Amino acid sequence: MFFHQRFIPGLAIYSYMVGDEKTKRCAVIDPTRDVEEFLAIAKREGLRITHVLETHVHADFVSGSAELKARLEDEVEVVVSGMGGAEWTPPYADRVVGDGDEVELGSVRLKAVHTPGHTYEHVAWALYDDTRSRDVPWLVFTGDFLFVGDVGRPDLLGEAARKKLAHQLYESVFGVLPGLPDFTEGFPAHGAGSLCGKALGSRSSTSLGFERRFSPALQTRDEPEWIAALLEGMPIAPPYFRRMKKINAEGPKVVGPELPGQKRFTAKQVHERACENCLIVDVRPKEAFAGAHIPGSINIPLGHNLPTWAGWVLPYDRPALIVPDDPAAVPEVVTHLLRVGFDDVQGYLEGGLADWENHGYEFGRLETISVHDLAARLKDDRRLFVLDVRTDSEWNAGHVEGARHIHGGTLEERYAEVPRDRPVAVVCGSGYRASIASSFLKREGYCDVANVLGGMAAWKAAGLPTTRD
Repeated sequence: MFFHQRFIPGLAIYSYMVGDEKTKRCAVIDPTRDVEEFLAIAKREGLRITHVLETHVHADFVSGSAELKARLEDEVEVVVSGMGGAEWTPPYADRVVGDGDEVELGSVRLKAVHTPGHTYEHVAWALYDDTRSRDVPWLVFTGDFLFVGDVGRPDLLGEAARKKLAHQLYESVFGVLPGLPDFTEGFPAHGAGSLCGKALGSRSSTSLGFERRFSPALQTRDEPEWIAALLEGMPIAPPYFRRMKKINAEGPKVVGPELPGQKRFTAKQVHERACENCLIVDVRPKEAFAGAHIPGSINIPLGHNLPTWAGWVLPYDRPALIVPDDPAAVPEVVTHLLRVGFDDVQGYLEGGLADWENHGYEFGRLETISVHDLAARLKDDRRLFVLDVRTDSEWNAGHVEGARHIHGGTLEERYAEVPRDRPVAVVCGSGYRASIASSFLKREGYCDVANVLGGMAAWKAAGLPTTRD
């Protein structure tokens, strides 16, 4: 049997390729939109991708099933669950399965196991290798039903749906999962860092028996108590999750082999608004953005978390223009954005900020301060407003006394809580999210804004006091 697990940091996505080494037939499970790696692996291993399988309609990234189908010129069969009804059956599907239906690759078979709860239609795919056993599954691809150390969240479709999904999830955990052996290996669709669960572990796989024994979410309780414990402390779901659901349910646009966003714009063109209505997204490091940036631009430094925060804070109804630190990084930036549905990337600033500055155009600056500067200013300046943009759990673990907590992803909805007539110091875990938030405040017209470099990690390392009040 051929097996390949692919991991995408930041979004913490696991996709899989499994195949029969004799028939050379291969299936891809839960692919992302950037499909080149799947195609390259199949070519290298002499495999033919004959099937693309989905566990469910994803909320946190755009599915790559339609993309693979288009790139392979319809030589593959896209297989999805139909157990959520027509609303949750993507139109690009070639085969709609029910509980117990199988996909055969040769001696390797994949059987659909209906495991609703995260979504109505969710299936796990149990893998059988007939050369080992025809009756006992060797592996199971659990999607967003079962993670390492956790289960999927049932609260992404609204309050009314949450009640029904939570009940279904309870039934899947304690009614369906026991039908699979302890020694079967579980391979989830996400790892640590994903917001599709509450407490995902960092390991890439697990055994069902280990999870049954040690995962808090798999310990037997009365249903109301189990659901209350599951939902307690659940992180905020980004608003872009709703958009991803809609895109995947309706069928995403096919990108094709030519990556968008490769058009080069000069500083003069950007200044003269050749990219009409473009949102300028500056992906340079936070320190470079602080030193000089195009007024009104938003800073989301390039890194694994770029797509998550782009989904949190960027509008989908405007085209984007990228300001890179290095033009060679543009394909990586565009790939990150495509994964979360930002299809309208027009291009990038060819000469970077140096070209902008050389033309004599106005540029903005963002003050940066150290944690020691912040501590000193808090003693001397009672007007200083400290804005903490971390998550609820981070805030509850300790924060600067007197700070105001607003999750960075909700800042645009809560500008009214940030005073315009006082200096604002923005703090997060390290300065990354604070730079994003600071750039939004500057764009909104806040004048006296500073990013606290090093954030709470530096604050604690310096031995400065925190409170949980």
